[in-house]
Amino acid sequence: MGALIAIGAKVVLAGALGFGLRRSGFVSSLFAEDLGRLLMRVITPFAIIVAASQPYSPDLARSIGTTTLISVPYFVVAIITAWLLAKALPLDGDSRRAFVNLVTFPNVTFIGMPIVTELYGMPGLLCSVAGNLVFNLCFFSFGEHNMVKNRRFSWLALIKSPIVIACLVAVVLYFGRLELPSALNGALGMIGAAMAPLAMMIVGFGLADSNLVDLIRNPYGYFTNFLRLMIWPVIILAVVRLAGLDALGGEVAAIMYGLPCGTMTVVLAAQHRTAYQFSAQTVVQSNVLMFVTLPLLFWLMRVWG
Repeated sequence: MGALIAIGAKVVLAGALGFGLRRSGFVSSLFAEDLGRLLMRVITPFAIIVAASQPYSPDLARSIGTTTLISVPYFVVAIITAWLLAKALPLDGDSRRAFVNLVTFPNVTFIGMPIVTELYGMPGLLCSVAGNLVFNLCFFSFGEHNMVKNRRFSWLALIKSPIVIACLVAVVLYFGRLELPSALNGALGMIGAAMAPLAMMIVGFGLADSNLVDLIRNPYGYFTNFLRLMIWPVIILAVVRLAGLDALGGEVAAIMYGLPCGTMTVVLAAQHRTAYQFSAQTVVQSNVLMFVTLPLLFWLMRVWG
């Protein structure tokens, strides 16, 4: 439990540092954007590839399989549930589409992988790689089509992502029992080690640029985030414990699908004018609430352990 408290403190402190730096004007919005691109296109892919240097283990392979096994039905159930709830809520058409995406798709790459790595090390990151592949397949097919009318699924757009490429390379390296040269692996690992603190600082940058009053006045955002941050991870943990599934793979899935709403929904909302304000406010609100719900999730995992 002490380790979980320490990790929770790191998450909060790194986020608070980012918040303070941005609010004080020490870093600019342009710097924050550039740092985000660096994290997504270089640092995180390097960390993913380094994770594949773990010695092959049947137990770890089983954990990776468990995360994949949970990820597939999760997205099916989440999409159907969110779609039914959206129809019942008094939202306009664009907001309903945004609601479905916000409830379904968490921030598995930008926040999930760093937190899982901090908590479980490279074995946990490898499990999250499997979940990330399922996430990308679902998001760039249903998720993008849902936010953009008549948008066709593009395999090219999917495989061009540095994160997806790194995930595929990691899977090939690990299950093919291949090893990178030690010097290259060490260099990539040194750069990839910056993933977790930078991710939390960038979250803090985003919070500093937000209007906190608007967040409080977003009632449907609270409902969205109740599902996103509380209901989904509790259901997944309950299924893992009751079904006796692998603990590592199951806990990684619970963390990944109990994270804040994915920022890619906001990107699409801005590009195509699909409930941008609702999407942006809900995502920022989600990041604020994470600093409360994530420690609670850590505690619950230990209680149910």
